[in-house]
Amino acid sequence: MDDATSSHSSCELCSGLSDEEHAYQKYGWEENNTYLPGAASQLKVVRDLRPSDSRKLQLQQCPKCGTYYLYRTDYEYLVNGSEDEEHLTRLTLE
Repeated sequence: MDDATSSHSSCELCSGLSDEEHAYQKYGWEENNTYLPGAASQLKVVRDLRPSDSRKLQLQQCPKCGTYYLYRTDYEYLVNGSEDEEHLTRLTLE
C-alpha cells in the first residue's frame, strides 16, 4: 500500500470522512434531509466517468493525502418532488 493511501486516517480532511458516506434529500421533507460531511466538498474531481449524464459518477481525490473516492449521485423525479441521493466511497487497493 502506498503512503498516500495508508495516510487517510491521519489526514485532516479524510479523517472527517467514513469509508462510506451517504446523503439523502427529499423535496418537501427538509427536516429529514441528510448531507455529506463538509470535508467531501474539498475533494477534487480527477475524472468524470459519466460527463454527459445527470447522474454523476466521479473519481475524486483528497488534495492533502491523495486518497481516492468514488462519488455517485442518483435521483428519482416524483410528481410531489424529487428524491436525491449522494454516495461517497473511499477506495482501497483491495
